[in-house]
Amino acid sequence: MHRLHGILILTLLLAAGAAAKAEYPDWNRLADIQVITVLTFDDDGGLRETPVWFVLLNGEAYLRTNNSHWLANLRRDPNLRLDIDGEIYEGRVEEIRDPGMVEKVDIASVKKYGLQERLIHLFRMDPPQILRILPASE
Repeated sequence: MHRLHGILILTLLLAAGAAAKAEYPDWNRLADIQVITVLTFDDDGGLRETPVWFVLLNGEAYLRTNNSHWLANLRRDPNLRLDIDGEIYEGRVEEIRDPGMVEKVDIASVKKYGLQERLIHLFRMDPPQILRILPASE
């Protein structure tokens, strides 16, 4: 029942003016956007909408998190939808474990988000998990 409820909510979101996009976002055009919403399904089927920061490196979008519910959802199913200014895009994620890339994403995030990001660094206990957003699987 919960999964049906989540699917119904996502269907209503799409029907309410957020058109589903088959194509992959043009990240360079979206670089100045501060927050995007990641849409995933919890293990009980409920829709999870998570506003997140993202950064670009070489034209590719990266997300960071620390053992969040939406990360668990994406580890279970790497396919996701992104709500970016009311447009819905389909994609998938790949978890990046390279410490060098973690550092690069951290540097890009500090440049983009400034003081807020520096404060997060001060209180962070563990390195973040990094996710690269890729086009949806075909």
